[in-house]
Amino acid sequence: MTQSATLQKLRRRQWLQTRKLLRAAYQEGRDAGIARAHGQGRRGRTIRGDATVAGLIERIERHFGLDRYAFQIRVVHPGSGRRVPSTDLIQKYRIDD
Repeated sequence: MTQSATLQKLRRRQWLQTRKLLRAAYQEGRDAGIARAHGQGRRGRTIRGDATVAGLIERIERHFGLDRYAFQIRVVHPGSGRRVPSTDLIQKYRIDD
């Protein structure tokens, strides 16, 4: 076997092993993420009606990483446009289509 043939064979074998490792690492990370989210049930979950406005704001800030910024969220009443008190329940402002 010539030197160039040996190098090609080594490159091919190394590339296949690298692809295997990358595929396994990706799959392991994906499985860990799904396990952390408790399966498909946590995805797209709606906000409960007995949640408060303050809890919703806290959840939004935590999800988007806005807690370290001077970011404000204002929840307003759909009809009047007035600001909603943070202790009110979200279900109070539900709009039925």
